Amino acid sequence: MIARRSLMKYGLASLALPALPAWARQDGGPAFPPVDENSVWLVGDSAPPDARATATRLAELVEARGEVLDSYLHEGAVTQLETAFATMLGKEDCAFFPTGTMANQVAIRVLAGDHPRAIVQQDSHVYRDESDAAQRMSSINLVPLAPGKATPTLDEFAAAFDQAENGPYPLRIGAVSIESPVRRARGEMVPIDMMRQIAALSREHGARLHLDGARILLAPPAFDLPAYSGLFDTVYVSLYKYLGAPFGAVLAGDRATIEQAREWRHLFGGLIYQGWGSALLALDALDTFPAQIADAHRAAQSLFGMLEASGKVRVAPNPDASNIYRLEADPALGEAAFERGRVAGVRIGRFEDGNIAFFVNTTLLRRPVEEYARIILG
Repeated sequence: MIARRSLMKYGLASLALPALPAWARQDGGPAFPPVDENSVWLVGDSAPPDARATATRLAELVEARGEVLDSYLHEGAVTQLETAFATMLGKEDCAFFPTGTMANQVAIRVLAGDHPRAIVQQDSHVYRDESDAAQRMSSINLVPLAPGKATPTLDEFAAAFDQAENGPYPLRIGAVSIESPVRRARGEMVPIDMMRQIAALSREHGARLHLDGARILLAPPAFDLPAYSGLFDTVYVSLYKYLGAPFGAVLAGDRATIEQAREWRHLFGGLIYQGWGSALLALDALDTFPAQIADAHRAAQSLFGMLEASGKVRVAPNPDASNIYRLEADPALGEAAFERGRVAGVRIGRFEDGNIAFFVNTTLLRRPVEEYARIILG
């Protein structure tokens, strides 16, 4: 058992984070009320982290769960978390990673094998936000598809395979990496029917598939996670975006693939001494998060019905939305809604490009939907 004083010191030192992330600050404008348990964040995937509350919760979990320590990401809370995610995603095995970028890069490297070319979406995190790591670290050439869209067409995939395999110097594509939801495409998901076709075509050409599912648990309640996950050889999920951990990710797949992934995790410098703090917090969140995010989606749909019934707001159709929706309204209403939200301690997206971005997350459950309707409509 870890001494409570030592645990609190660990928590406050290692979990300390800025009070508000950049997307949540309203620099140069009037101040919001102090953040408390009734504050609501309809911008982003969760409330910003609270270092003291996180450290306190961590201490409570250690008291309740007993032995949680791991040694180089083996045993304790880390192994428990890996088992929980493997079950949730319908995979044989799962490995803890310190970052999602490392999970993506290791997955692509393992799946590509001796065929160092991979198809990605042009607006994916792998292509846009990982500093050409696949090329620089693993000599894997990325073939980007579908600029400005979440989902490439089947014709785009077929053309990419054809160009690689039937050029003057034939090459084989070893891996296909799909981000879903796609953050840069307003959180749109690649539809499962389309994903089935992509997976079938990829396997016809001998390519293995990786899912960057960092935000996949934010999907609406009707989303079939095991069926979707089953289309991929590996699946990555983030631990810190909405599960309350200060860092970390998991990568799930079959045993042989994850065994290789653990080896590459070490080679990439990711075999940290202990990950129990993040693992324990994420494991705790998994007990309640799926039900809470489902309730939040239902609350959002109820709110959208009220807004559209007013005739002042239209919810833009998006059958492939994960947790981000667009509310179309008059600019004056949008600005007034932001100000009413500021006074009430409800952060609402700024009116931009003719709409307000509305994020469904669990903070939506902190107040009745009727209150949000009054704030938005006036």
